[in-house]
Amino acid sequence: MKITKNLIILVFTLFLCLGYTIPGFSQDFPTRPIKMLVFYPPGGSTDLLARAFQVPLEKEIGTKIIVENIPGGSGKVGTLELLKAKPDGYTITLHADMSWVYYYHNKIYDSKFWEKLTPLGNVNREGYGFFEVNAESPYIKWEDFMKRAKENPGKLLVTGAISMQFILNEVLKASGIKVKFVPVRGSADITIQILGGHADLGLHGQAQDGIPMMRAGKSRGLAVNTEKRMKALPDVPTFKELGIWPGPPALKTVAIWGPPNLPPKIASTIAKAVERATQNPDFVKTMTDNFAFNIEYIPPDKEKESLMNFDKVYGPGLAEE
Repeated sequence: MKITKNLIILVFTLFLCLGYTIPGFSQDFPTRPIKMLVFYPPGGSTDLLARAFQVPLEKEIGTKIIVENIPGGSGKVGTLELLKAKPDGYTITLHADMSWVYYYHNKIYDSKFWEKLTPLGNVNREGYGFFEVNAESPYIKWEDFMKRAKENPGKLLVTGAISMQFILNEVLKASGIKVKFVPVRGSADITIQILGGHADLGLHGQAQDGIPMMRAGKSRGLAVNTEKRMKALPDVPTFKELGIWPGPPALKTVAIWGPPNLPPKIASTIAKAVERATQNPDFVKTMTDNFAFNIEYIPPDKEKESLMNFDKVYGPGLAEE
C-alpha cells in the first residue's frame, strides 16, 4: 500500500481529534492540575496566602491548583520534594524563601540550592517579625516585657520558628535582655503555645500570623518589624520606634518557585499567570483589608536578586548564631 502525504495528514488529524498523543508531539502547558507545595502545616499565614492565591492563579493559568502541605524538618522535607520534582511545571511552591538562607547558614542545608531553582514571581513582601502575647498576659506594652526580662534574666520563654532566631538575637542585643528561646514548627504552633500559657511571648514571621487571635480578643501585639505602623494594627509600635532593631526592617518575601531546569517557555507561562493573579482586584482587596497582607509582585529576576541580597546582608550574621 502506498502511503501518501494526504493519508499521513488524515491519520494525524484523526489521532488529535480522538485525544491520542503522538510520540514527539506535546500539547500546550498546562493540560492537568498543578501541585503547589506549602512547607508548613495548615493554619499559618503562608498556608492562608497559598489557598487564597490558588483562586486567581487557577483563573489566569487555566487549570486547577492543588495546595499540598508538606511540613517537617523546618521546611526541608518539602524543599527536597521540590528539588527532585520533574521540571515540567506541574510542581511549584509558594514559600517564604528567606528561610532557606537561614537554614543554609545553620547547616540544615549543605548548599545554596536556591541558586538552581526557577523563580516564578514574588507574591507578598512584609516586614519580618511580630511579637504577640496572650490577652491575659501582664505585658501590656513591650516595655513591660523588657522590665520583667531584666528582673528575670534567661527565665522568660519566647517561642517561634527556628528561622526567627536571628530576629530575636538582634532584638536581644539591642535591648540588653536574656530569654529562653523555644523553637516550634510554625505560626500555628506559636499561637498554641501563647494561648495555652506555655510561653511568655510569641515571635511570628509577620503580623498576619497573629491578627486572627488579636481580632478574637485572645491575644495582643507588642511590636511589629515594619517601616511604619500597619494600618490594620495602628496601636502596635514598630521595632524602629522602640529602638530594638538596627537599620531598616528585614523583609520577608513569599514567592513562587519551580524546580531546577524548568523550560523557559513553561516558566514564562507560570510567571505571567502569577503576575496577573497578583493584580486580581478581589484577591488584593481581600488579602489587604481582611488579613493586612502586602501583596507585591516582583518579576522572577528581581525575586532571585532579592533573595541573593538577603543572603549577602544577613548571611554572615546567621552563620555566627
